Amino acid sequence: MEKVVENVEYNTKIIKVTLHNVVDRYGVAAEIFGALGQHGLSVELISTHSVGRNRADISFAVIESDLGDVMKLLETIKDKFGCKKITCDKELALITLYGSKLSTAPGIAGKVFAGLAERAINIEMISSSLSVLSIVVKKDKVMEAVEAIKAAFAI
Repeated sequence: MEKVVENVEYNTKIIKVTLHNVVDRYGVAAEIFGALGQHGLSVELISTHSVGRNRADISFAVIESDLGDVMKLLETIKDKFGCKKITCDKELALITLYGSKLSTAPGIAGKVFAGLAERAINIEMISSSLSVLSIVVKKDKVMEAVEAIKAAFAI
């Protein structure tokens, strides 16, 4: 039987950047991430959430070595979106699960999240696609999280 989760990797050299309280309207994300891309800056993961009154927080993970360039660029464009504050969390790690059957096997995310919860590991960010599940956790918990995931899927 083919394994659902074929591989688990982690990266401790990421930083979460959050643009707080930006205008929640179409085109904002396009402008932000378009500008980053035009400057050769890659984003590992994106998460947004509404904070009410047509405002939102936009968080994304970047590689540690790109942080200086990312921050310089954001400082030049943040006023276009009404962003008053940008924060960074340097104490995070990205865990990525790969598997060609992830999209067809029900309950994978629940199994991963339950394994982390049993070890009191909080999930900071989540992203998924047909064959990849990415999770951001605190850096000091990354090895324990990877062990929990590997144990849950007998990797």
